[in-house]
Amino acid sequence: MVSAYLDDELEPDDAKAFEDLLESSPEVAEELADLQKVISLVGGLGEVSAPEDFYEKLNRRLRRRQIMQPQANSWLSMVAVPLQLLSILVILAVAALYMMSELDAAPASIERELLVPIGTTDAPVRPSPVRP
Repeated sequence: MVSAYLDDELEPDDAKAFEDLLESSPEVAEELADLQKVISLVGGLGEVSAPEDFYEKLNRRLRRRQIMQPQANSWLSMVAVPLQLLSILVILAVAALYMMSELDAAPASIERELLVPIGTTDAPVRPSPVRP
């Protein structure tokens, strides 16, 4: 109602009721004063012209958003999310099966790192592999 009052959009009876509310409620009067300050500050700002390609970029973004976010009532939006989840699950299952088959085909052995004793120039001695 505060915004409608400031814009003179209230009916005369509603405007009178709002003015009565302003007299009886300091919170509403304070809110009205704050909103009037904001309006005067914004009104005091100078005009700024948009960049030359502003409308083109805005139009492109809006079209992209419409494409990426189909209408809520369309059948495509009801099917898209379950299909995306299903494709993610299939990809994860294939990856897990591939990794398991690779591990079974060639089990890896763990070997220790070659170390050279400090202060020597001898070639490192190759330790024997550790079997799990």
